[in-house]
Amino acid sequence: MAVVVVRERPPATRTHDRDTVPAIDSADPDMTQAACLARAAWRREHLAEWQRELEALCHFDPEFVYDPAHEYDQDSTTDPDYDVDGVHFLEYDADGVVSPLEKRVRTVQAHGADTASDRLAGTGQVGDYERLVRFRPETIESANQATRASHPVRKGVRPDMLVRAVMSPSERERFMPDGVLRLDLGAPVPPLVLEVVSEGSAERDLNYKRYLYAAAGVSEYLVYDLGGKRWSGSARALLMYRLEGGSYRQAPVADEYRSTVFNTRVRIMPDARERSEEQRGVPEEDRSPPRFQWWDPDTERWRDRESDRERLGEQHGIRLGQVHILIQALDAFLPDLSDADRERIVEAWSADGIPDDMLSRIMEAGQTPDEWASILDLS
Repeated sequence: MAVVVVRERPPATRTHDRDTVPAIDSADPDMTQAACLARAAWRREHLAEWQRELEALCHFDPEFVYDPAHEYDQDSTTDPDYDVDGVHFLEYDADGVVSPLEKRVRTVQAHGADTASDRLAGTGQVGDYERLVRFRPETIESANQATRASHPVRKGVRPDMLVRAVMSPSERERFMPDGVLRLDLGAPVPPLVLEVVSEGSAERDLNYKRYLYAAAGVSEYLVYDLGGKRWSGSARALLMYRLEGGSYRQAPVADEYRSTVFNTRVRIMPDARERSEEQRGVPEEDRSPPRFQWWDPDTERWRDRESDRERLGEQHGIRLGQVHILIQALDAFLPDLSDADRERIVEAWSADGIPDDMLSRIMEAGQTPDEWASILDLS
């Protein structure tokens, strides 16, 4: 799911031969679902005029198949498949209001990718999120036929989280030009995809993308409902689909599932702090997001990166904020540090505690990254 960006700007209009249709305005209280449907109907009836309007856009792409069901403006769109730098994705609920849960969704994406990477370290696979993926034409055609092209993919989709192969520089140049995962160029198919459902994406995630990912060969498909997204009042739930004979079979709904990709059980659980007294008055979008976790048989506990940091702090009486700062410093000053080396640092902290001058050591290591192990006393 793309990031929702809400911007203040004055109302605008588009003038046509016969009608005047309001332009996209994310701050407009009259931007209701009914208004969106009326605008889409106008576009279908005035395709030639709408085409001229599209061609006037500074980012117009003659190879892209524009969808009259969506809005396209100079710097915003409601089309989740339209991938152009500087053009922001806007998503409205049934009342024309930007969903208040999008900030939590993005955090689930990022934390889920971290958790996947930690579990898969050393396996040749890594967690990733919001990575644009392009498919083979036959894959798209299969999904379009299965769903009667209710949501045809044009350039690709952005899974909320996926597992993909770790690639060498030459492989990235071949299979991920411009950061796009090109299955149509022979890139390895992600073995697992996770989508976090929003009110506007439920039909797309549960129907069209289910056929699309199955046709592509994604072996495990997870769909998470934060609550009330699949339908009004739907329970918070993680759904698991497994590829069998070229199509998905849904596993019975459960709190956890055995994943072949992770070779262990996985689940998404609410953060324990979400129900705490101090968070009751916090807006829902600012509350602690749920956590994607994997079961570690060696330690016999559920793990995710946040929980590991908290446990490290508990073991050594370290404030959680200090651990977060040091982890962020590692990522900032040593961005090319491998997952395995990163784990060595965390393990050293767990065994020996964190020296008082660790932050300055990390900053110094950033100046000579090839010597980071000796600087951090991990050689």
